[in-house]
Amino acid sequence: MNQYVQVVEEEGDEPIELPAEEDGSLLLSTLVAQFPGSSGLKYRSSETNGVRGVRLADGRLFAPDGVWGGITFITVYPKVSVTEKRKGDLLDTPTAKTKKIDKQKCSDLIVLGLPWKCNEDDLRSHFSQFGELIMVQVKRNISTNQSKGFGFIRFTDYDSQLKALSQRHLIDNRWCDIRIPNSKEGAQLEVNQKVYVGRCTEDMTAEDLRSYFQQFGENSSG
Repeated sequence: MNQYVQVVEEEGDEPIELPAEEDGSLLLSTLVAQFPGSSGLKYRSSETNGVRGVRLADGRLFAPDGVWGGITFITVYPKVSVTEKRKGDLLDTPTAKTKKIDKQKCSDLIVLGLPWKCNEDDLRSHFSQFGELIMVQVKRNISTNQSKGFGFIRFTDYDSQLKALSQRHLIDNRWCDIRIPNSKEGAQLEVNQKVYVGRCTEDMTAEDLRSYFQQFGENSSG
């Protein structure tokens, strides 16, 4: 007669019964099929009230003292450096749980005007001040591996995206623009970069205007 293992994601949840193998072990693949991203099991000892781990070997979980019955087991997930287990950071491993992105959907953002020597680390270092990033990419020429002068980023939090979109960005002494590609929303959020200057005298030149307004930041035209 097959044994069934009672498993929950968190203590207090309704348990799911998973079938054990003929030798009494529980396949890790059986566990993962019901609890994607899980990597093992733990349980609370009735003797000490402490939490104990279940032995895992060769893709099989083995019952404590050879018996699964009478215990409700709790799923274990790969630990991450920040945030809670169930809402953990986005991991590189395909089996790990992914972080739930904010209900207001975040978009890939294009960063224009990057310095040629700017790489992914530089890009992440600058934009991480606005919030956590789940994607950073500098577009490069396939043949030369030289940067094309633009890249893409994506935040986990929509508020972080709005903050980044609301301003221009000085990266390695170069002003860069960020926007949502091919989007009306991106155009609306983009900072207006042209300023009308009235009552200019006839002898005033574009260089005069540029020279004056450079005290407030880099000018792209004058």
